[in-house]
Amino acid sequence: MESAESRRGFLVCVVYVIERDGHVLLLKRSRFKDHAAGEWETGSGGILRGETPQAAAVREAKEETGLDVEVLGPIDAVHFYRGAERRETIGITFHCRACSGDVRLSDEHEEAKWVPLAALADGPYPEWMRRAATIAQSRHAG
Repeated sequence: MESAESRRGFLVCVVYVIERDGHVLLLKRSRFKDHAAGEWETGSGGILRGETPQAAAVREAKEETGLDVEVLGPIDAVHFYRGAERRETIGITFHCRACSGDVRLSDEHEEAKWVPLAALADGPYPEWMRRAATIAQSRHAG
């Protein structure tokens, strides 16, 4: 039988992939972050108590990028170990469309760049990011 400790909960976060005009916004994480410092990502954040994952993606995108986004749908869910303490985490990835606003970074990121969706799908990026771009591309074709 499993111990109570092994059944303890894990962290759930949202990951947002913001698309605008066939490009995806990439964000370089602050070198002071506790997890993946200095790495490029599409954006991510926590879910507040009582908040849906979709609402969390919209809120986090606004807080971290200044953009108003619309969630087009889920892309994926990934399992990983976060930070130095290796906290077990599930990340729910959402495909979002930028509706309005200009990119204004929070202190969680140091740089931003728009990358063509096709380049993200085929480029030197982590497997989860390439998979997300491929799924987003297929939504355009379908």
